[in-house]
Amino acid sequence: MKYERKPDTYNRETIVLSIVQKRSEMLQQAQKNGLGAKETVNCSQELDQLMNQLVLLDN
Repeated sequence: MKYERKPDTYNRETIVLSIVQKRSEMLQQAQKNGLGAKETVNCSQELDQLMNQLVLLDN
């Protein structure tokens, strides 16, 4: 019998991985360009969107 993940589990893992990657990218941008730089703020906003997706999925 083949093991299959539930779609929600797959989506949750994908979102969590994306959050980790985006957080790392944001920290790199902050170190390189500063906290108020456009690139850092954009990463922060994208991270917020990913975190909101995760909250919605968990509800």
